[in-house]
Amino acid sequence: MASLQIRDMPDAVHRQLQLRARRHHRSLAQQALSDLVAMAGDDPRHRRGDALVRLKNLWSQLPRVEWPESPEEMLRSDRER
Repeated sequence: MASLQIRDMPDAVHRQLQLRARRHHRSLAQQALSDLVAMAGDDPRHRRGDALVRLKNLWSQLPRVEWPESPEEMLRSDRER
C-alpha cells in the first residue's frame, strides 16, 4: 500500500484537520486518509455504479425520439439504394 507525507501544511489546514479528527475520534493520519478517500471517491465500482444511475436518470428525462421507420426498414431501404 502506498504512503504519503505532506510537508509545509498551512497551520489553518492542520488545525481544521485536527478538529475533524477529534470530532470523529480518529488520529490525524486516519482523518487525512478518510478525507482523501471521500474526495477521490471510494471504490471505482461504486463510482461507476453512481455514474450509471445518473446517466439513467438523465436519459429518462430526455424526450422520446420517434423514428419514421423501424431500424429494420431503414436498413432494408438503405440496402435497396
